[in-house]
Formats: sequence, C-alpha cells, structure tokens
Amino acid sequence: MFGFGKKKDRELEEIINQIKVDLSNNYKDNAVINIQKLRSLIDMRSMDGVMKDKDLLEYKKVLESFEEDVRNFKRTY
Repeated sequence: MFGFGKKKDRELEEIINQIKVDLSNNYKDNAVINIQKLRSLIDMRSMDGVMKDKDLLEYKKVLESFEEDVRNFKRTY
C-alpha cells in the first residue's frame, strides 16, 4: 500500500490483504467482517497515537474504498 521506505503496520496490512482476497472471491460476508476488524484496529491505532496522522489517513482512505466496494457488491453467480 505504501511506497518504498515507509513503515507499514503489519496487522493492518494483513487485514487489508484478506479483504482484497475476500472481495476478489465474492466472499462479501467475510469481507464485511474483516472491514469491521480493520475499522476497529484503525480506531485503536488513532487513539494510541503511535501511528502518524498521515499514515492513519491513508489507511482510512483504504477503509472507505472497501466500504464503497461492499456497498456496490454484486454477486456474479
């Protein structure tokens, strides 16, 4: 998600990757569960103040994108 040399949050990145897999395999229910996990983890990171505001903003944009994808989700079968 981030460019070369930027510090990533491994736990957030793992959830993001799982959501991508869920959406690509049409697993909307799993994607919704993982989006909720991502939202709560982002909220925790913002409250503990460890992560930079710029990085939090990037993760929040990714979260919003996933939420939009799920809203527009259409089953292909």
